[in-house]
Amino acid sequence: MRGLNRSILAGRLVADPEIRYTQKETAVTHFRLAINWQNKNGKGVDFINCVAWGSLAKICGEYLKKGRLVAVEGRLQVKSYQDKKGQNRTTTEVVVDNMQMLDSKFFNAANKAEGSQEEELIEV
Repeated sequence: MRGLNRSILAGRLVADPEIRYTQKETAVTHFRLAINWQNKNGKGVDFINCVAWGSLAKICGEYLKKGRLVAVEGRLQVKSYQDKKGQNRTTTEVVVDNMQMLDSKFFNAANKAEGSQEEELIEV
């Protein structure tokens, strides 16, 4: 049986996403989510690094902004590297393959846009 590596997270963006392009002009966007949690022992916040590639990266770079509520789905990726001082470091991120904006402002704007498109189709 193959392993299962899926993560579904919802949180707020800590900062505006950073969009960059590879040498082959592939878009890549990095952003970080703050996810509040609470259990019987207390509460806290986890900060999760996320990365999106290709057309999804362009959408994330254009529409996501600091403070927006977002749900992401993807796989966990763990990378090891050496920093400038030669120390071994490890970082974990979610490689996003699905993203949904959860803010009501976005839904209202999207519904208005869909409604006007439907009206145009009906009138034709």
